[in-house]
Amino acid sequence: MNRLTSLWARLARMTKINLILGTVFALLFGYIAMATYFGTASQVRYTSNDFPGAKKAATAFLRVSPFQRHIGYYNRGTSEAAVGDYDAAQTDLEAALEIAPTSAECAVRINLSFVYEKQADQIAAQDHDQSQELYDRSLKTLEDAPEECQPKKSEEKQKSGQAKERVEDKKKGEQAKEEGSGDDSQDQDSKDSDGKDEDSKDKSDDGSSSEGDDEKQGEKEPDDSSGKSEREKKREELEKRGEDSDRQQQQQGPGGNGGRSSPDKPW
Repeated sequence: MNRLTSLWARLARMTKINLILGTVFALLFGYIAMATYFGTASQVRYTSNDFPGAKKAATAFLRVSPFQRHIGYYNRGTSEAAVGDYDAAQTDLEAALEIAPTSAECAVRINLSFVYEKQADQIAAQDHDQSQELYDRSLKTLEDAPEECQPKKSEEKQKSGQAKERVEDKKKGEQAKEEGSGDDSQDQDSKDSDGKDEDSKDKSDDGSSSEGDDEKQGEKEPDDSSGKSEREKKREELEKRGEDSDRQQQQQGPGGNGGRSSPDKPW
């Protein structure tokens, strides 16, 4: 009888232990499944252009998951960048970059570089120096990427190279605009000064032949117009390259799949 009672008590203890362990494993599995769901949902919704939904799912992932949090910051920052909320995107992507493993660092850097680039585009007309600083930051973000996350002929390497070329074109285009505006003002001053000189010259030299004046004007005009058109051609070429790069990137969309229109999105 004592033996049966002892055996029964042992079986009861084992049952309780199994129930506790089973409950713990079930909760753990459910927790992992929920975190995985939110992480995947944010990517799926982003791909389907549901950017608010992607942001909500990424935020939920950050609330429930203590692991791989760079994924949540990356997905949320990318969704914010897709709708033009570049300041919030900058905060999240910079947070993602601080904790991202080397294997994921390039993807974060490409999108963070995109955010700096777009911030520079927004203020280029108002603050030339600040826009140049942001273009430089965009380029540096790409250049500081470790080789481990962008092996040769990889998608990350290709996207990084395209982003660098695009940002460099925009930076040169803005520099050309700034130089062109400075040259134009100098040219205008020069023309005004030349006009005054010509007027005074005409008054003092009324007896000079009109053929001589025509020859002088004929000699000056080609030089001025040639120099001006050369600057304008260079400026227009750089601006066109920047616009073409923007258009190509927008057509490619994230992952380079193509077929996606508005709004403008990072990789």
